Amino acid sequence: MSFAFDQSIRLNPRQVYQTGIQLMYELAQRSWTEKIVAMVAESIEGLNVLMLFVNPYPPSGPHHLQTMHCVASLYRAIVMMTDGVLFCQLRSHISIRGTEIGALSITPLDDAEGGISKPSTIELQDDRDALLSNTSLTILSADSGKLEDPSNPHFTLNYHFFGKSIIQKEVSLAILEAMATAAPFSSDVECKEILARTPEGGALIIVESVDNRQVFTYQFATRALKLIYQGIIIRLNRYGDMYVDLKFDGVTFGELRMLRGSRDHTEQ
Repeated sequence: MSFAFDQSIRLNPRQVYQTGIQLMYELAQRSWTEKIVAMVAESIEGLNVLMLFVNPYPPSGPHHLQTMHCVASLYRAIVMMTDGVLFCQLRSHISIRGTEIGALSITPLDDAEGGISKPSTIELQDDRDALLSNTSLTILSADSGKLEDPSNPHFTLNYHFFGKSIIQKEVSLAILEAMATAAPFSSDVECKEILARTPEGGALIIVESVDNRQVFTYQFATRALKLIYQGIIIRLNRYGDMYVDLKFDGVTFGELRMLRGSRDHTEQ
């Protein structure tokens, strides 16, 4: 993979993380070896970041961009942006043994800010499920609450913040890492455990199943990660140690823990 940054066109870091996590979630719902011709994810309405995968070859050609390549490219791109504080327009060329099989473009959505127009011929993959609606989140106290999945009322998340704060980038990268870790597995396979640690070790996520008649699948695991990030962390602007009790029809069938890592990454 090669990465080209254009620092004259800047991007909002928080919007990059939000859009990247949305796209990683969509990739995690696909088969690991599924061929990708083109895929675009527009994040939550109001964000000005567009992420687009394209395959320069026709579907019948010999070279195929697959989900696995997209996951690796997206993850590396956002980690590189974070490490170099290079939140700007990016173009990544994805190659296998010297042959280009696709590209990732990260750019502003708004033409007025130097970006590209929203493609009219590619179906947007954005999940507009009203995650941030006023009815989806119930605040029980300053540190706890309950979130109902707007697309599946049987699935609820009871969360509790505790302990120390975590720097925002570490929380975002931990969510991204957890989704990338889950991506190789079929969404209907039981998820026993996901363990994800950020490259700098500032945050750790543990997702585990709990014995129950309802199987805790990777689809539920990745959905929980998305709901927690978009519906709780971003909405409340709260970054820190947290425990989430994942319930189906009121009975726990999974657990998630976000913990500050061994390195001293705290939000001031």
